[in-house]
Amino acid sequence: MSQIDVWLEEKRTEWQVDFLGLAQDVATPCQQTDLRWTNVAGNTSEHYKTIRLRIGKGIAGEVWRTGREQRASHIQDDSENLLRYPIARLEQLDMTIGIPIMKNGIIRAVLLLGYRHPIDYQQTDMTVVYASLLSIASLLEKERQKNV
Repeated sequence: MSQIDVWLEEKRTEWQVDFLGLAQDVATPCQQTDLRWTNVAGNTSEHYKTIRLRIGKGIAGEVWRTGREQRASHIQDDSENLLRYPIARLEQLDMTIGIPIMKNGIIRAVLLLGYRHPIDYQQTDMTVVYASLLSIASLLEKERQKNV
């Protein structure tokens, strides 16, 4: 289990979310962007590994394109949303919050918080989540340096 996996599991418990995942560009330098769910916690299966995202498609792709937080709710009630958000379909997520993880103005990953049951977004203290982004960005950078 990597340090990133440990971090995700700790934060999933601390933040009381059902699913926590990281999407990253796994393409080699000469390839086009290839977004994948590289690390997850709270998953119900391994099917997330089969998802390939394009920039602008899916919750992570939308966050990657805009560089902004994206939220989706009542996903399970809308068949169109189930098609747009494959991770929500496969993990039975009803609400999601996607957050860009950036370094020097460049998106390095997307953090996805997923809930299987509706919650009140106003009750979600995102300041705690945003305060933790520096630590996951640091772990991602260490992992990236090991692989270079």
